[in-house]
Amino acid sequence: MKKLFLFPLLCATLIQAQPPAPLPPVPTPEQLAWQRMELTLFLHFGVNTFSDREWGTGKEEPKIFKPSALDCRQWAQTAKAAGFKLLILTAKHHDGFCLWPTKLSDHCVRRAPWKNGQGDVVREFVDACRAEGLKVGLYLSPWDRNHPQYGSDAYNDYFTGQLTELLTNYGPVDEMWFDGACGEGPNGKKQVYDWPRYYATIRRLAPRALIAISGPDIRWVGNESGVARLGERSAQRGGTPRWYPAECDVSLRPGWFYHAHEDGKVKALAKLVEIYFASVGRNSSLLLNVPPDRRGLLAEPDVARLKDFGDAIRGLHAGRLAPQKLAASAERGPDFAADKAGDGNLDTYWSTDEATKTGWLELDFGAPRDFNVVNVQEAIALGERISRYRVDAEVGGAWQTLARGTTLGQRNLHPLAKTTAQKLRLVIEEARACPAVAGFSAHLAPVTPPPLKVQEHVLPLTAHKPARASNVHGNNTNFGADKAVDDDEATRWATSDGTRECWLEVDLGQPESFRRVALKEMQPRITKFAVEYKTTADGAWQVAFSGGQAGANFSAPFAPVTARWVRLHILEATFAPTLWDFALYKE
Repeated sequence: MKKLFLFPLLCATLIQAQPPAPLPPVPTPEQLAWQRMELTLFLHFGVNTFSDREWGTGKEEPKIFKPSALDCRQWAQTAKAAGFKLLILTAKHHDGFCLWPTKLSDHCVRRAPWKNGQGDVVREFVDACRAEGLKVGLYLSPWDRNHPQYGSDAYNDYFTGQLTELLTNYGPVDEMWFDGACGEGPNGKKQVYDWPRYYATIRRLAPRALIAISGPDIRWVGNESGVARLGERSAQRGGTPRWYPAECDVSLRPGWFYHAHEDGKVKALAKLVEIYFASVGRNSSLLLNVPPDRRGLLAEPDVARLKDFGDAIRGLHAGRLAPQKLAASAERGPDFAADKAGDGNLDTYWSTDEATKTGWLELDFGAPRDFNVVNVQEAIALGERISRYRVDAEVGGAWQTLARGTTLGQRNLHPLAKTTAQKLRLVIEEARACPAVAGFSAHLAPVTPPPLKVQEHVLPLTAHKPARASNVHGNNTNFGADKAVDDDEATRWATSDGTRECWLEVDLGQPESFRRVALKEMQPRITKFAVEYKTTADGAWQVAFSGGQAGANFSAPFAPVTARWVRLHILEATFAPTLWDFALYKE
């Protein structure tokens, strides 16, 4: 009888100890590896380096391209020493000049005096990366201001041919990077890009390569400042759910190409660390541009700053406090115990049973310790599960909240004022599925950005309510009105290019009182707007608030209004309005 009694208990334990079911969408193996790299170096190099321009005209003579001491190994070694794992080279920028001896155009290194026309920057770059154990990325500008066929269907053949050359002769390539630049060509026409054909070519010749930014695998964060939004998400659940992580691009210098007069304008270390916390520390990847100079080397000020940056990030991770004990409110089983969140292995994690979506994870240092950063990481191979959390510390015998967050994701870093505590807790307040926390740690870092103010996450009245708009960009599914009220700052409502006046209407479902508006534009385009309301479906619109410029983080109070139907009426804009978020609040 005793053996019969123990058998079902043993079976129950084995069932309970199974891994949590993934919460779709989840990353591909390539996306997962890319997100864990976190740091990518961009290298803008070409005829612009020698013409001292940012955007070439396409009329530059190849003879101006003559680096005196090109050393791609120096690029790779400098990047590796600073902690970068992937390098992306501008194989061709908008000017159309190719850094490899393409057979499809004479506008390339084959016509340059450098190495008597026998040089190949792409080859030297790829070989240098592989010698240093780094992954390879290539930027191939779709816009080509030199090629005579740009603006015609024939150009798509040319561009596909260039992709084929690069992927065949220099593979394996780990990432192909495209922006959406589409200007005039020599014939004065713009090009209709055949993106499906480009993607199919890459999938066929480099099936493991990721396609960014005008691509299906990695998305642009929406600015060139290296800053992600608080709560940045990789799991896109609007429309067709997919895993679409964000990349934050920014240049070490004011420009993207090297200009000698900018040698004294390299970003300060404190600014770089601030960018790191605002990108990598917000569930995104950082793409930092460091342009080689006319010698073909990374300039001395840039090399020095990269070293300082690498030292600061290593100092952050080396400053991790080792807890004496990890405990949790509940555990799924021995393989998912609390200590799995502190073992430094992102493939192991603390988790609870399927039905438990809240709880806490606690670090006990054994004695009061100083720290100024908290790091939290989710087991993202199982999807983004946690939707609201906070970090508490036991200070002076009482628990106090140090930080709050929504999406946890690959990594969230919370900079703090120096805090002394013996115990630290990650409290999961809300989750879509049982939590899976792969990393939770406190650090005493040598360089940190200013702490953020601790704020409650208050859901706006407009969140997830029915919405419609007077105008939507041609790709209606991706940019519909619902994207501005989905409480997801990674999705946006967008209008067609010619739009300057438009409206976005929301049905709150019942009369609600509200007194504050918040707008988050992708780019500062709105110059005049009104928040309007009506109390009956066929009633006249009345103005609750009038505003001028909006921008990335606009918020303003106004006299309380009670209504069911509300709308944002954009009256004037410098270009087609597009918003991440339109929100109304009670307070």
